[in-house]
Amino acid sequence: MNNNYYNIPENWYNNFTNQIDIYNDNEKNLTTPKIALERGNLFNNLYNQYKNYQYYNLKATNKKEELLYNILKYKFAMNDIGLYLDIYPKDQNMINLYNKYLNEEKKICNEYEKSFGPMTLDSDYLKENNWVWLQSNWPWEGTR
Repeated sequence: MNNNYYNIPENWYNNFTNQIDIYNDNEKNLTTPKIALERGNLFNNLYNQYKNYQYYNLKATNKKEELLYNILKYKFAMNDIGLYLDIYPKDQNMINLYNKYLNEEKKICNEYEKSFGPMTLDSDYLKENNWVWLQSNWPWEGTR
């Protein structure tokens, strides 16, 4: 058996992940991206409600806020899945779910940028018209 610099056996990681799989049957243990964003956790079996705390139900008041909210909820869910995949990198179901959320987030981002302008400096919408966001509110600026 070959050991690395820290003298950890090569098969240690595989044994470790098989022994403490707290995410078994993940499809049933996941909530929606909307609820995950509101309560701060995608995994139902890891969510512990604090006393009688009720998380705030976020509601958009216009199309721009709705698109930004949808982008945010998918980004949050992808972040939680990314943390899970750091521990279980071979979980194909979670990789597929991550890619599904990534495609949804990209679609919504494109819709936002078509309607309200670029969100980032690397946006495709800046290639034709540099610095167009200076003409309107920035994505995080309110409309009120």
